Amino acid sequence: MLTEIETHYKDLIERNIFLGELCMTWFRASSADEVIRTLNVEVLDTTMSGLKGLYAESYEEHNEGKFGGFLLLGEEPPWFLAMEYTGDRAFRALDRLSSDGEAICLIGSATLYRFALFYARDGRKLCRFDYAGDIRGETAAIEEHLQGLFHLHERYADAEAGRVPDGGLLDDWRMHAFILMERITGVRLSFEWLARGHVLYRFRV
Repeated sequence: MLTEIETHYKDLIERNIFLGELCMTWFRASSADEVIRTLNVEVLDTTMSGLKGLYAESYEEHNEGKFGGFLLLGEEPPWFLAMEYTGDRAFRALDRLSSDGEAICLIGSATLYRFALFYARDGRKLCRFDYAGDIRGETAAIEEHLQGLFHLHERYADAEAGRVPDGGLLDDWRMHAFILMERITGVRLSFEWLARGHVLYRFRV
């Protein structure tokens, strides 16, 4: 039986197809301006938008043969969430984004059945969880948050509580990846949060 938080994220994943193709990166920053400086990008313009707006703009860009021109930036102080549909700028800047704290990035594609979850702290990637793969690096910094997240890796099973792997489906892995992100940031993603007005940046590519 799923827990309340598992039910929440399983529903979010199943009902929001956009989440399956996003690069999502949580990190701490003092301001959006600091984020833009860290990403080292040239901003052409900004608008207020939700996840559907990011998808629409990025899809049109993709049809024109361009990639990585749009990034949706949500804020829950002191955390920011960078969401990208055709780009991975935040992932490529993960070391810099975590230089004064920590960052966690979920990147991959549900269509291609490829996903990885990265955790970085103090300017260095510490560990990586691969779907249907093993753990790379050292998880000690986040060990307290991994309890019961057996879909990320079987070592986090709790046999006494009946919390053990039973198939390892991609959506189950993603569900536990989102739970880990919430445990680290303290922010629960929801349909409402993703749909509300965030800042959509258009960069020069």
